[in-house]
Amino acid sequence: MVGALHAFADALGPDALLTSADDLRAHRDPYSFAGSDDFTASAVVLPATVEQVRAVVRIANEHRVPLWTFSQGRNNAYGGPAPRVSGSVLVSLRRMDRVLEVNQELAYALVEPGVRFFDLYEAVRSAGHRLWISVPDLGWGSVVGNALDHGWGFTPYGDHAGSQCGMEVVLANGDVLRTGMGAMSGSRAWQVYRRGFGPSPDGLFMQSNFGIVTKMGVWLMPQPECYLSGWVRVRDDADLGPLIDALRPLLLDHTIPNHPLIGGPAGANALEVAEPGRWNMRFALYGREPVVDAQFAAVRSAFSVIRGASFGGTKYAGDQAWEAGPAGDRVQAGVPGMDILELVSRRGGEHGGHLDFSPVCPLTGRDVTALCGLMRSLAERHGVAYSPGLIASPRSVVHVLPMIFDTSDEAETRRAYELYELLVTEVARAGYGLYRAHLRFMDLVAEQYDFNDHAQRRFNQTLKDALDPNGILSPGKQGIWPSLASRGGGGRPRRPEGG
Repeated sequence: MVGALHAFADALGPDALLTSADDLRAHRDPYSFAGSDDFTASAVVLPATVEQVRAVVRIANEHRVPLWTFSQGRNNAYGGPAPRVSGSVLVSLRRMDRVLEVNQELAYALVEPGVRFFDLYEAVRSAGHRLWISVPDLGWGSVVGNALDHGWGFTPYGDHAGSQCGMEVVLANGDVLRTGMGAMSGSRAWQVYRRGFGPSPDGLFMQSNFGIVTKMGVWLMPQPECYLSGWVRVRDDADLGPLIDALRPLLLDHTIPNHPLIGGPAGANALEVAEPGRWNMRFALYGREPVVDAQFAAVRSAFSVIRGASFGGTKYAGDQAWEAGPAGDRVQAGVPGMDILELVSRRGGEHGGHLDFSPVCPLTGRDVTALCGLMRSLAERHGVAYSPGLIASPRSVVHVLPMIFDTSDEAETRRAYELYELLVTEVARAGYGLYRAHLRFMDLVAEQYDFNDHAQRRFNQTLKDALDPNGILSPGKQGIWPSLASRGGGGRPRRPEGG
C-alpha cells in the first residue's frame, strides 16, 4: 500500500492525497454510532481530470489496491462516502466540478461528477437560461451520483436515471468509453438521443462497479409559464388506499405530470401542509395558466370522492417560482435546498442520523396499504417511529422509511440497523424489493433477487470479471464481487489479496 500511495501522490500531486486520521474520519459512514470503525478507508485521492482518473486506475491495478469511488459522498442515509471493503482507497470526484455545457435550445446540460445540484442550478440561473433542473429534497449531492444511484426529484424530470443522456466512463483497464451517440467522434447528438448504434450500456454503469463515470448529460425542463404547487390531505388511515387509486389515473394520463410525495402527519412539515391530515400529498402542475387551472379542477374532482378530503394550491409565474416560500413548493420547481435536514435534527437531536429503507411496490391501493401495514408493525415493534415518504410514479411507489436516531446512543443506533436487516427479508417475502440499499446491507439485498438461483448475481459477476479482472473498482458495491474476492469470518468481505 505504501508504494501505491507514493504513486498516487506523484501522479496527482501531494495535495490530492489525504491520509491523516482527521481526513479519514471525515469519510466514514456519518450515521454509524460514535466509535464505530466499520467500513474505514486507508486514503483518499482527489483526481481533477479524466487523465488523473486513468492514472488512479492504472496504479490501483499495478498494486492490486481496491478503490471506492464517489461523486460528492453525501448520500448519508445509505452510508455516505465509506467503502464496502475496509482499507480501500477512496476516489473522491469532488474536484471534477465543471458544468461543461448548458443548452437552452434543446434543454440539456453536460456535467462532471463533482457538480452539485446547487452548482447546476446556479449555472443555469446565472446565465439567464429559461430552464429548470430537477432536484431531490437535499441539494448538496451530485447530479451525476444521484442519477447513477437511481435517485429521485419532484419535477416531470424527477426520474433522474431516466433523464440522463450520454456518459463518459473510465473503465477498469483505463480505457475511456463514451456511450450512445458519443461513441462517434464529433457527434452533435450525444446529449439529445439516449441510444446509439448497437447495445446501450448506460444502465450497466448505474448502481454498479463496472466503471467510473466522468461526464454525463442530463435533460432539463423548459421553464413553464405557470406553476401550481398543490396538496391533498385525507383524514383517516383507511383513506390511503382510495388516495392511491384516485392518484394513479391522474399520473397515467399526465394530468399530474410530476412525482407526488405522500407522507403522514409526523412528516407534514417537510410537505409544508398546514393542519395535516392522516395522509398528506404534495403534487405539481406546470404549463400555460388555463391548462393548469383545468388540470387542478380535474385533480379536485378525482379526489373529491374521498370523504373529508381537502385540497389547496399556490400558483406562481414560472420565472418567479424560485422565490416560492415553502420548501416543498421550491423543490417541485427544481430549486435545491437543505430544509429536510431540519427534520432529522429535530427528531434525532444534535447527533441525529437516519437510514432510509426504500422498497418499491405497485401503485395500487391494496399494495401500498399492505406494504405500509407490514412496515409499520415491524417499525413500531422495534421502537422506531413510522413516518414514511411515498414517492409516486405512474405505475409504482418508492416507499422511503427514514429511521431517525441519535448516533451518540449506540443501543438506539443498533436498533435501527437491526430493524433495517429484518425489513429487508420481510418485505422480500411479501414480494417487494429495495431499489437502493445502505452500504452495510448491499449483500443481503442482492441476496433477495434470487430468480433462477440468483441468475442476476451470476450475470453481474461475469461482467465484473470481464471488465475488471483485478477487482479494483468498488468491490462489493450493490453486492457485486469479483471472483478473486475472498470472505472472512461471519460473512464479512476481505479485500483482495495484495490490497
